[in-house]
Amino acid sequence: MWVWFALVVGIWAQGGRGGAPAGPLKAELFEVKAVERERMVSAIGTLRANESVEIVSELAKRVVGIPVAEGAEVKAGDVLFLLDDADLKAALDETLARLDLAEMNAERAGQLLPQNAISQQEHDAAQSEVTVLKAQIAAQELELEKTKIRAPFDGRIGVRRVSLGALVAPGAVLASLQDVSKIKVDFTLPERHAGEVKVGQRMRFAAAGGAKEHEGKVTVVEPVLDAVTRSLQVRGVVDGAEGLFPGGFAEVELTLDGVTNGFPIPSVAIIPSARGQAVMVIEDGKARMQAVVVGDRTAAEVLVLKGLKEGDVVATSNLLRIRPGSEVIAEGGNQP
Repeated sequence: MWVWFALVVGIWAQGGRGGAPAGPLKAELFEVKAVERERMVSAIGTLRANESVEIVSELAKRVVGIPVAEGAEVKAGDVLFLLDDADLKAALDETLARLDLAEMNAERAGQLLPQNAISQQEHDAAQSEVTVLKAQIAAQELELEKTKIRAPFDGRIGVRRVSLGALVAPGAVLASLQDVSKIKVDFTLPERHAGEVKVGQRMRFAAAGGAKEHEGKVTVVEPVLDAVTRSLQVRGVVDGAEGLFPGGFAEVELTLDGVTNGFPIPSVAIIPSARGQAVMVIEDGKARMQAVVVGDRTAAEVLVLKGLKEGDVVATSNLLRIRPGSEVIAEGGNQP
């Protein structure tokens, strides 16, 4: 950019190899017109599943059953993996047998107490044994239920990390589960937009490599700025995830409240300078450099916020030869 700018300055200073141009320079000209546009801000985002979890084991057990296939759609509560539960069932059966005996002893104690055949302490101990064994049974049943690893929500099971017969440790990841009925888009915005972003504002985005644009709404605005980057975390949601994958890249455009008044001109008309940006305004056939303040821009167009007025004519070609004071006529003799 600076090399190109130096060339421009050099040509303006010398008027070309032979001094000032012999005649008027030809250039494509563009007439400036004012527009009102929705206020847009662009950002880079990351796609995330509506819900996402890694399925793990809570027990150190052997995998004895995998009822669902990889990539299958599952419902909340469906069993995804079965762990060996033989030892837990045996322990539960033992405790149930002890409970039967304890209940008989408690019933007998209740009959003997009125006859003063046993002490109150012996009676209470028999009743307490029943209570303790029932609590043990509840804990053992809960442990036994952990051998059936279930889906916490509706979604799609991912690639399995284990096979039948594998001995898994507590916390070992068995597979992932993704709910992609909706897709979340997480992105950050500069601090200057913090007071303008609201829940419910429209957003649209395109995934990397995808021609289709998706639309959604802002659902969450982080109530605090990142202390390091001074940026604001925002999350939007879009219904329908066709062609979208969690973890993907997204180019986001968020519509802010209100409109922006400005003058859209071709991007090629902008001349970078040491003091900012400028354009070549053509007045009465003469070129004049005009500093401008720009807003939103695309590859083809830039919105000028300050420095131009409606009806101004700017040069969009031959900018390497045009210098302030040069005579300029429209290419082909056609005025804009």
